[in-house]
Amino acid sequence: MSDAGMIPPPPPPSAGGGGQIPSRGIGDILSAAWNLYAANAAKLIGVVAIYVVPLALLSALVRSLFDGSGLFIGLFVGAVTIGITFVMAFAVMGAVTRAAAAATVGDPVDVEGSYKWAFSHLGGIFVVAILAFLAILAGLILFVIPGLIIAIMLGMSVPAYVVEGKEGTDALSRSWDLVKGNFWHAVGVLLVTGLLTSIVSQALNAIGSGFVIDWITDTLGNVLVAPFSALVGVLLYVDLRAKGEGLTGEMLRTQLGRTA
Repeated sequence: MSDAGMIPPPPPPSAGGGGQIPSRGIGDILSAAWNLYAANAAKLIGVVAIYVVPLALLSALVRSLFDGSGLFIGLFVGAVTIGITFVMAFAVMGAVTRAAAAATVGDPVDVEGSYKWAFSHLGGIFVVAILAFLAILAGLILFVIPGLIIAIMLGMSVPAYVVEGKEGTDALSRSWDLVKGNFWHAVGVLLVTGLLTSIVSQALNAIGSGFVIDWITDTLGNVLVAPFSALVGVLLYVDLRAKGEGLTGEMLRTQLGRTA
């Protein structure tokens, strides 16, 4: 049969469809993350910026207004600022992960809906993130290398909570089970992503120095990098499930609907 008479095979199904999601290599995951980022850049950046920018401004104003104030006032204002930032960090984590998951299955990114979900699940996000942090910290304190290994093994904990509704230690166990058979694959994806985001941050820091410029570049770096990192995390989570469980787009969409 001639080439002219051959019908090209259909493209492999993706999370945006309902069929089985294909396994991806490191380059494929990063490419897919970039394509999703480019297609949803304004809304994904908006998910992060809507709180990161005001919080960064608040922190800068507090430092400038209360610099040199009495010890009690300084400690009180600092504690309030840290508390607000701490709470909002988990809200942003949940919102951007939820938005990234929606983009992965081909749904429109809903900034307001992502934050409504994050605030209604703030306690669950907090527990999962803190448990993972404490486990990683324990590993780092005992020996550095075990801490880094634990960080990789528990890296899928938040996506497991966001997508499947796995809570507390169940989310950590789920992450461990997903990563343990593909550890070096996960290391490769996360390492390359870390290098890429570091290059972006360094490039922004090279613009200049000074209080205002540092605030602008730090904020801009967080706003630009966080959505891409979240997309890579969700796509790696999806890929690990595709390799081990034959995950389909329909299954993924259904699970997201159940945890809404």
